[in-house]
Amino acid sequence: MRLITKIVLIFLGLSLLVFIVGGVVTVQIISNEVKKEERWFLLERLSSTEKYIERRQPTKDIIRDKVMILPQKDSIEIDNVIFSDTIVHHSTLERPEQHNKLDVGKKIKGRFYKITLYDIIIEQDDIADGVIESLVKTYLLLFVVVLLGSWMLSRKLLKPFEDTLSAIKRFDIKENEPFDLPQTDTKEFKKLNDFIDQMSQKVMADYQSLKEFTENASHEIQTPISIAKGKLELLQDGNLDEEQKKLISEASKSLNNLSKLGNTLTLLAKIDNQEFEQKESVDVSNTLEDFIDEYEELIYLKGITLSKKIETDIEWNIHPVLLEILITNLLNNSIKHNLSSGGFIKVYLEKNQLIIENSGKPLSHDPNLLFARFKKGNQSSSSLGLGLAIIHKICKVSGLNINYINKEQLHQITIEN
Repeated sequence: MRLITKIVLIFLGLSLLVFIVGGVVTVQIISNEVKKEERWFLLERLSSTEKYIERRQPTKDIIRDKVMILPQKDSIEIDNVIFSDTIVHHSTLERPEQHNKLDVGKKIKGRFYKITLYDIIIEQDDIADGVIESLVKTYLLLFVVVLLGSWMLSRKLLKPFEDTLSAIKRFDIKENEPFDLPQTDTKEFKKLNDFIDQMSQKVMADYQSLKEFTENASHEIQTPISIAKGKLELLQDGNLDEEQKKLISEASKSLNNLSKLGNTLTLLAKIDNQEFEQKESVDVSNTLEDFIDEYEELIYLKGITLSKKIETDIEWNIHPVLLEILITNLLNNSIKHNLSSGGFIKVYLEKNQLIIENSGKPLSHDPNLLFARFKKGNQSSSSLGLGLAIIHKICKVSGLNINYINKEQLHQITIEN
């Protein structure tokens, strides 16, 4: 829901609450005011009635519509005006209606009179109906005006914000180009654009520094490693005993692992930096078949039984380089961590999933930790512990789901498209 819509709905909700409370207060105020006016009207009529009695000095009862003048033989309490509500027949409406009643005793030219005056009451229900009708119509008008006004104003007032969002969506850190942010005279949007511009400059600078560092480190580290490996090979050709040759061999393996570690960490950095963002439709069936053919001899030499069931013409939307790395690491992992004898590898490819099963030693830790960097099923192995981390990272950036199951000596990895 848009921000302006939320604000409008909150405003209309608060307005409705104010209208309800205001309606109750308005009915009460109007009722009190009407009651005062009705009593003042009866008092004015009393004054007119007194003048009428002075002129006529009636000796008999006068009973007319809304007026009763009753001459009294004895003295009575005078000038004590009493207001009350009563039900009187309304001659025009021809039905009983609630009236205001005024009772008072008066002494006029030596005679005592009991005077009763009536006036129809504007009932509170009628006042409430009028107020409710007025407020409902006003609220509906407010509702329409606010909705239309907010829609029209949002298109103008929030346009710089929408343009800023569009610029953020178009921003590509790999292009090393600053934001093209819109000009605005709104103070808050100016501050937002300034902050985004400063942040983007820093992010691009950090990205370029990190990219250059990883590329330079990966490249430069290979030279001393190659030199060290070459000198170790020269030493191996010399007149050395078995213990010395073993030490040189172990040092050479460590250098190989260091070289692979640099390349692998560089690959992870490139994936994190979205350098393989472009996706395309890739034939997974052919790619998988090609890599299995390459590894088939190695699998045979290790005494591992290979079985496969690969459907043809299966295509996924993924970067082709990432797909090759994904399949390579899956096959390497299934071979490297297989049983030393009597092992097996099973490969299944269907439309939406790739399953690789292999035999191997049971895990000694939580399977959920296996995709973490430098986490190995066998901590004493020569593996770097980055193969599954790369697989997990590729699945994440490619929108693939990965699931790992371990049951005793059975290991299964499922990739779902």
